[in-house]
Amino acid sequence: MFNRRQGRRIVGGAAAVITAALLLAGCSSTPPTAGGDDAAAGDVKIFMAPKFTGLAYFEVAKLGGEDAGKELGFDFQYIGSDTPDATTQIATLTNAIPQKPSALVVSAIDGDAIAPALKQARTAGIKVVTYDADAAVDARDLFINQLSYELAASTMLDAALLNSPDGGLVGFISASPTAPNHTAHVKIMKELIDTDPKYSSLSYIDTVQFAGDDAQKSQELALAMIQANPDLKVIISSSAATAPAAEQAIVNAGLSGKVFATGFALPSSVKDFIKNGDSVAFALWDPTELGYIATVAAYQLATGKITAEEGQVIDAGKAGKYTVGKDGEVLYDKPLMFTADNIDDYDF
Repeated sequence: MFNRRQGRRIVGGAAAVITAALLLAGCSSTPPTAGGDDAAAGDVKIFMAPKFTGLAYFEVAKLGGEDAGKELGFDFQYIGSDTPDATTQIATLTNAIPQKPSALVVSAIDGDAIAPALKQARTAGIKVVTYDADAAVDARDLFINQLSYELAASTMLDAALLNSPDGGLVGFISASPTAPNHTAHVKIMKELIDTDPKYSSLSYIDTVQFAGDDAQKSQELALAMIQANPDLKVIISSSAATAPAAEQAIVNAGLSGKVFATGFALPSSVKDFIKNGDSVAFALWDPTELGYIATVAAYQLATGKITAEEGQVIDAGKAGKYTVGKDGEVLYDKPLMFTADNIDDYDF
């Protein structure tokens, strides 16, 4: 497992993140255990392309990819721009194709927009694995989904009720209207509030705000939402940049304990809020392990160990075994809930 005290501390700004990544990339001592053809490993080159570089969440996921490359002996490279823009990501992917990687591991800013570039890569014989945020089904081989959309939605609503046990009005801040995972999360959360008795004490603002995974914009949107809705109780976001930024806006507004932010966030980014009593609970999964599994899956595709057929099993060694489902979706499904009781157990 990767999530408890593995030395993967990602704190502060992008500089601290990148420094930590450089220092820790090679610290695993685990021998190769995730399968594959060791003889062919030296010929395998895998590129990981996040939505954009510099965001702490993706820098943590990169550590898992680096671990996989070190353990299995292939060339792992982290590529991309620090601009959170679909056009820029398309350029990154298009420019990667002539370098002839064996596989691409991609988190899509816009699943449809990047699909032509991914299809071009597949036509060139490059395997494509998406993680975190999917692309069009016919543009990739596998999608390593951190949580089923239903589980992600219910986990965030559970966190909302931990913060506000009596329920109340909820507002949503998402990444973008084209992010498939964020869009699905909000849609299902609304459906659960409307239909599931467990969440009947909650109501919601129908209009969703979009912050583009930008912390400053997230704070501005959160403050505007609070000002426009005096009875607001909880702001929910499945963006690891937005959820802690929204809580910071609440603290800055002097509304700690009256309004709460929650959703998905790195524990290092919300530890102070939880320990200070500003927030009760945030959620996530282990992004290092997610990045590891996605990269191992890409390696196994590239070496012919698996073909992405439904029912096949990805043996990710220390990270477990995962079955390929319909349309190449692989569910990781290990949610974590961070509270005052356990927040000190997590170092990423």
